[in-house]
Amino acid sequence: MSTGSHITATRPTVARTSSPAAHGNAERSDVAAAPVKLSSIRKQFVAMLVGSMTLAVVVTGVSVYYLLQADSQTGIIVVVAVAVVCGLAQWVQATRTAGGLRRSVAGLRGALGAVAQGDFTVPAPVYRLDELGQAAQDLNAARESLARLIANVEAQTETLGGSVSSLTGSATAVTSGVQETSAQAGVVAAAAEQVSRNVEAAAAGAEEMGASIREIAQNASEAARVAQQATTVAATTTETVSRLGESSQEIGAVVRAITGVAEQTNLLALNATIEAARAGEAGKGFAVVASEVKDLAQETARATEDIARKVEAIQNDTAQAVAAIEEISGIIASINDYQLTIASAVEEQTATTNEMSRSVAEAATGSTEIATNIIGVATTASAADAAAQETGAIVASLGDLTNALRREVEHFKR
Repeated sequence: MSTGSHITATRPTVARTSSPAAHGNAERSDVAAAPVKLSSIRKQFVAMLVGSMTLAVVVTGVSVYYLLQADSQTGIIVVVAVAVVCGLAQWVQATRTAGGLRRSVAGLRGALGAVAQGDFTVPAPVYRLDELGQAAQDLNAARESLARLIANVEAQTETLGGSVSSLTGSATAVTSGVQETSAQAGVVAAAAEQVSRNVEAAAAGAEEMGASIREIAQNASEAARVAQQATTVAATTTETVSRLGESSQEIGAVVRAITGVAEQTNLLALNATIEAARAGEAGKGFAVVASEVKDLAQETARATEDIARKVEAIQNDTAQAVAAIEEISGIIASINDYQLTIASAVEEQTATTNEMSRSVAEAATGSTEIATNIIGVATTASAADAAAQETGAIVASLGDLTNALRREVEHFKR
């Protein structure tokens, strides 16, 4: 009589996924299921021992039965032989089963110990097709999944380290650029403020220049008016002097007439003297009168010559005065033309200055707005600098975490 057991073991299908989280979940489920499978194996081993003991009891009972029924020595030998063979078979089966269990458990313990120490290079040997062999296969699958997970983590850590290094360089460059931008913005803000002050000063200067040009225009207009009056007065003076020349010429004609009368009177006095000399004593009184008339005529001639010389001098002076006044009139006319030209130019310059003042005022307003905007840019650059420094600190912390993760991953063997 023999008893045997047949155990059918099926290899579980392990889900393959590229996600580290999925690998981790599968590995944790496999490891968690290991104690349950070992408990099942323990129960199977106990059942096997119970079956062996039951078989031994049955064989012993059969042997005792044959001993009681046997009448000969042959029956006893057969019973003893059967008992010995059954015992040996059960012992061999139990020994093989126990040895296989010990090897499988030792392999599982070695693999689990290596995994616990971070060594994923030690596989669990598969000696059986029962739950213990399935547990070894699941442990190998979990070990391979963990190894792939660690490799992926290491690769991602290296990639993250490179990214952190690049990000650190970029953050440093950004911080440097932002600091330089902030400094330049401060310099530009100061320059813009100086430009604004200069433009405001230029606007004030343009306003003052406009006021001065308006005053010059007013003075030029007044000078033109005075020059026009001077031209009119010079023309009037020229006419007056011309009339004086004409009057002096008339006086000269009268003087010439008086001179002719004096010469005629002198001639008559000479004739009277001659006639008085011819008359003798009777003409002495007439001779005295004639002498006095002659003296008066000579004195009149001298006075007339003096008047003629003075009239001639007046005529010469009048001619020179007329020429000088005509020259002065020409100069005043030229001055008047110049004044008109200056007044026109000043008027144009006034318009240009007004336009320039308006442009400078607009430039002053624009420069003030630019200065305000640049100050805003400087403020924004300062805020960006602070943000860049904070980003640099975060990147540095991320780099430290990456290095720590790399050191932890390096402890595992794959």
